[in-house]
Amino acid sequence: MIHNKNNHRAKHKRPLLQFIAHTFLTAMLLALVVACSDLSREQRRLRHAAERDYELLMKGKYEKFVHEIAYSDSMSEDYRSQMTDLLREHASTLEQQHGRMTTVKAVNDIISDDQAHVFLQVCFADSTCEEIGLPMVKVGKKWKMQ
Repeated sequence: MIHNKNNHRAKHKRPLLQFIAHTFLTAMLLALVVACSDLSREQRRLRHAAERDYELLMKGKYEKFVHEIAYSDSMSEDYRSQMTDLLREHASTLEQQHGRMTTVKAVNDIISDDQAHVFLQVCFADSTCEEIGLPMVKVGKKWKMQ
């Protein structure tokens, strides 16, 4: 049996090259998937703020919902009270039509500098869902309803 030194080296180089190529391609594919599918940190913060705010409405915490409006600090107590009453009436009307709100989920957004629009899917006890647009504005580092 003839043993060829060069043939022996070629057998060891091929698996190493395949391993390196496979590892490189896998890393590139993973980076591409993460880059294309992942929301930016700012989008996650925006969507979380919108969902959290609308969940206040869903839970009947109308005063806290009004407090999350960007200009709520400059509202008079009378105006804030009127907004709270209007929200209570609106929530009551929705509940009569569809049952209580069961889930709120941000499904899309548009961000332009310090302003944004979040699209929320709100589902009700009767299995209907509505898409609601919620304008948002960045106040400092926090997103608030506009």
